[in-house]
Amino acid sequence: MARPRPTPDSSSRRQTVWLLLALAAVFLGLFWRGQHLDNRPLHADEAVQAWQTWNLLRGEGYRYDPLDRHGPSLYYGAAMYHRLLGGDAATFDDVAARRFVLLAGALTLALFALAPLRRGYAPALGVLVAGLLAFETLSSLYQTYFVQEAWLALFVWSFVFLLLAPRSHSNLFALGLVAGLAQATKEVAPLYLLLAWLGVRRFREPSTTLTWPDRVWTVVGFLIPFVALYSSFGSHWGGLVDAFRTYALQAQRIGGDAHHYPWWHYLRTFGVLPTGGPAWGQYPLLLLALVGAGLALRRSAAPLHRAATVLTVGLLVIHSAIPYKTPWLMLTPMLGLCLLAAYTLLELGRRGRWFAAIAAVLLVGTMAQSAHVGRLALDRYPGDARNPYFYQQTPRPFLRVLDRIQDLERVLDRPLRIAVVSPDHAWPLPWYLRNREQAGFFDQKPPSNLNTWDVVIWDSQLGSFAEGQPDGALMVDYVGLRPNVLLEISVQRGLFDRTYATP
Repeated sequence: MARPRPTPDSSSRRQTVWLLLALAAVFLGLFWRGQHLDNRPLHADEAVQAWQTWNLLRGEGYRYDPLDRHGPSLYYGAAMYHRLLGGDAATFDDVAARRFVLLAGALTLALFALAPLRRGYAPALGVLVAGLLAFETLSSLYQTYFVQEAWLALFVWSFVFLLLAPRSHSNLFALGLVAGLAQATKEVAPLYLLLAWLGVRRFREPSTTLTWPDRVWTVVGFLIPFVALYSSFGSHWGGLVDAFRTYALQAQRIGGDAHHYPWWHYLRTFGVLPTGGPAWGQYPLLLLALVGAGLALRRSAAPLHRAATVLTVGLLVIHSAIPYKTPWLMLTPMLGLCLLAAYTLLELGRRGRWFAAIAAVLLVGTMAQSAHVGRLALDRYPGDARNPYFYQQTPRPFLRVLDRIQDLERVLDRPLRIAVVSPDHAWPLPWYLRNREQAGFFDQKPPSNLNTWDVVIWDSQLGSFAEGQPDGALMVDYVGLRPNVLLEISVQRGLFDRTYATP
């Protein structure tokens, strides 16, 4: 017996149900990420970015640094967003910084949940992708991590959806706009955008040829954020030259020894190869994504899924081949893996009701397993060197340094004098001491008058300080900064006794 055809009213109701489920998945993922804004200290890289944004909020301006910084969009965006929420430099802290990256995470969840509803794909696809992303560990971490990667991933995947959208002047302008924002976010953007363009161009359905006016809309969209941000809104036109000069300078970083790992290193990041400790891998998700990549090779696969395979696999291969490796580089391909895993569940559910029930069970089971890994990685072991999702993370006990400083300040009627001796300034310590009037930072050679400082914080990379500390000082604590690096905390004995004297 033939099934009755759906009426317009029933189709509309189904569309509404899918929309509500997609929004529920978005809010679930946003709630989960929101729990991890303040449960760990800033990583050194986060602190450097936060410092730059804080200076921008203080009115000290900004100039693009082509050698040692990524694009300007993170700093301007975070500063503007913080001011829109009523904040200023005095209220800009760890949570305020990460809140801006959380915004990118929220928009990314919304993009994957809602774009399929508007682009003619199966409405269930958005629910499946958003559900898989809700508790996914790597994206949950780096969408609450104050570096450029979350915004870059959002712009790149927006670029993919816009390439697949119907041609119109508004869509072409938006296409150029997100490309310009991606370029102003991180220098690797051209590679990502090229892979996205190649994937879509190879598999999208034939369409009308672009005219010159069409191309003008895209170019104008690109130039607006590119020129505005790199020129510091017209105050530093040399930044436009530096935007191109950076590639020669960044090549030196890629060719150096820092952060270099073998090609198979990302198998550790994904938990496929062991790093010690619990089982870190999100194995059901990775298996579903692998099947989805195979399904996308079929001629019947939609252009979105085939283009996502090209972009995701291409990025995985390229980043594996390049020696320079950090886990946040996997954020953009991880979003693609979730899309391909959702495609597997979608195709399974299309085979009938029983298969749809199996797909639903697999969805819930995969989400639960990701949540379990997320609790281990983000809540229980965020500073553990065995945790593959983090990289040289500042451990939670580091905050004891700040607690100790606050204790010592309570018995003084003057600013506490703090000397930090470290070859790399012990980041993120400069961020946490930014409001201290008497904090001095010394790289290799400590000051000769160390006995005049109330507190000396010594980096173990310079050797042990215990035997060479000044007369009248007391070694009171050892605090981890990152793997294999300790901070030795020395305090003047008289100050220590006054602070912790027993009544």
